Amino acid sequence: MTDDPAILKLPNETQIALRLAGARDQLTLVVDALRTHRPSLAESATCAVIDQALKTLTAALHGFNLLLPQPLPAERVTWRNLRARFVAVQAESAVLDLVEEHLRPRVGWLWWLDRKEHASAFAPLLRVDSETGSVAIWRDPLDPTAGVEAGTPDEYLASVLDRIEELTREIARLARKDVETFRQAARRQPGRML
Repeated sequence: MTDDPAILKLPNETQIALRLAGARDQLTLVVDALRTHRPSLAESATCAVIDQALKTLTAALHGFNLLLPQPLPAERVTWRNLRARFVAVQAESAVLDLVEEHLRPRVGWLWWLDRKEHASAFAPLLRVDSETGSVAIWRDPLDPTAGVEAGTPDEYLASVLDRIEELTREIARLARKDVETFRQAARRQPGRML
């Protein structure tokens, strides 16, 4: 992540970096598959990039979760479950607000990415124009009226990975204050001892 002392290191930084590196490796496969006109490999690698990008975010949220008192089990770590923990102690979370901003339906880039990941089991992510040979990524493969993402698939996927990397940095930066806010709020709750 970074050596800035203002940024808290998440306990699972290695896992976050591994997921992101895997996504970048898959992106090289997308580029090669598109260059060599192998659509099934391009489709598969595109699915893998999106899957690994979202797993990178989940890993960052899990790292944040591990910093909280009595962390959730890994299999229960979601944005919603973490939000419920903060709501339970009547505390705000800058980390979760940031993620929520990007998950706003039909507006946030994470929402569209999540739609792609979900839809990839039912419809192709790549739109290949047989007349021009151009390839694009559907915004929502189950709703072609939503159009396609700007740029080539490799440009779009590279920008997603850059955004995910920046988001994980922001989670680490905001985590320290959020953890302290959570602890203080939990102490004020009747019957809580944290």
